[in-house]
Amino acid sequence: MGTLVRLLTILNNAKDSSTHYHIAEILLKNFARLENMTIVEIAELCFVSKSTISKFIRYMGYEDFAEFKTSAAYRSDCQSNRLNYNDNILGYMKSHTKEEYIDLIIRDLELAKSGIDMKKINEVAGDLMRYEKIAAFGIMYSESAALDFQMKLAYSGKYIISYLDEEEQYSFIKKAEEDTLIIIFSNSGDYIKKYQFVKPYIHKNIFRQTKAKVVIITGNKEMEKYPDIDLCICLEHSSEVQTHQVLFQVTTDLIASNYRKRIEEIKMV
Repeated sequence: MGTLVRLLTILNNAKDSSTHYHIAEILLKNFARLENMTIVEIAELCFVSKSTISKFIRYMGYEDFAEFKTSAAYRSDCQSNRLNYNDNILGYMKSHTKEEYIDLIIRDLELAKSGIDMKKINEVAGDLMRYEKIAAFGIMYSESAALDFQMKLAYSGKYIISYLDEEEQYSFIKKAEEDTLIIIFSNSGDYIKKYQFVKPYIHKNIFRQTKAKVVIITGNKEMEKYPDIDLCICLEHSSEVQTHQVLFQVTTDLIASNYRKRIEEIKMV
């Protein structure tokens, strides 16, 4: 679903009078058809030339039309991505009641209440005080957690980076130096390990290249042993249904609150 995310990013950032906005809007409205269309058909659909579509595809970060089409394809595949929203959450809600779904969220919040490691929360809050450059990243649903965290910290006068485009995220991570803190939101942990919008999946090595301190907030306990990260805040789930959208909010509230407390203590000295 990489194409979907990139098109939405363009729609969110481009001027509505621009060619990029025009093409992105039309492709989103016809997204289900894209994997079966030729580049000529897409150009005709958008009322632009074939060369304009080729340039747009490269602008999105794809090498060619074939890579674009592969990324645009979506098939329900619990074997390779059992945590995807369509199958995991909407599939659960289709066969369960509203009460069952909300009770499931409550159980996971109870786990967070007793299980979140406050020493790690305190460490991240301290890092927010120490590091010159800070970024928070995620993709798809985890991206909203990063943006939310960015806004929460801004209320306390702390301004961090959170790029929407994943290529800009990767470039920032790769080039980051020792003065940089990078916080990753990834419930599965896959953001650290592989390029998720490319099939077959390609191993991601940018975290071995970065010099930044890397923190991950995740539901995957195995990430605590992963060599390319420095700190793992792990969130427990009571079932296979992913409630990380809610748990991420609680976790960032705890970090932001701890950071605010530190700032206020400094002001009182």
